[in-house]
Amino acid sequence: MRRAAARAAQLALRGLAADCAAPAAAEANSVQPWRHAATVRRAFSASASQTRGPVSYMSLGLTVGTSVGLLWWYNHEKEKKLEDISREGKSSVVVGQAAIGGPFELVDHRGKRFTEKDLLGQFALMYFGFTWCPDVCPEELEKIAAATDKTEKATGVQVVPVFLSVDPQRDGVEQVRDYVKEFHPRMIGLTGTYEQTGAAAKTYRVYYSKTQDSDDDYLVDHSIITYLINPDGKFVTFYGKNFTADEMAQNISDHVKRWQAEHPQWG
Repeated sequence: MRRAAARAAQLALRGLAADCAAPAAAEANSVQPWRHAATVRRAFSASASQTRGPVSYMSLGLTVGTSVGLLWWYNHEKEKKLEDISREGKSSVVVGQAAIGGPFELVDHRGKRFTEKDLLGQFALMYFGFTWCPDVCPEELEKIAAATDKTEKATGVQVVPVFLSVDPQRDGVEQVRDYVKEFHPRMIGLTGTYEQTGAAAKTYRVYYSKTQDSDDDYLVDHSIITYLINPDGKFVTFYGKNFTADEMAQNISDHVKRWQAEHPQWG
């Protein structure tokens, strides 16, 4: 009698485990990992009250749930840390001389030779991209243009927006000229040879890599960073993609006012 009862209990337990596992497995394809872990944990908890052994369903379920939870927490904290690093430019003041920026020689959108010395005496916002960029570059350049106008309104000081192409194969002078005029009347467009654009990107620690779609139809992966340069031609700070135009303008204005206080004869 006892054996029959035990056998019946085992069959009932297996049926319960199967009933609990099935909906959990189906839901796993449509929910986030931490929610899936919670479902599995509840299923194992329900069956654990009816079984005992060296490794119970409850302990196994808790192990799985904890592992998934830790993985989710790690990814969450990693993304948060990267965002915090990107946002450091919002309030940071560079101490010492950062190894970013320096001499370069390119051609502007009028076909004239252009070097870093042509920016001396004014604040500049520099962005590296390419004219065939489908979305990111236009969005960033529109933001830069808006931040430029907001800064001028707040401080009375003009900031020069600069676009530097990392796609010399397709971005000739005319292409760059037609491109920058769509964003701001004072935006300067720069291009050059492979060697010149590569050297400028290296100077500003800009990453870029051409995709291998085809010789003519391709995209360029690149850093999404805007650099603020002071009137001495020195790197001041940077702004990542997560900055808004208002945040950029506020930060630039703070740097402009600080510069004015330290250089009363400037301007």
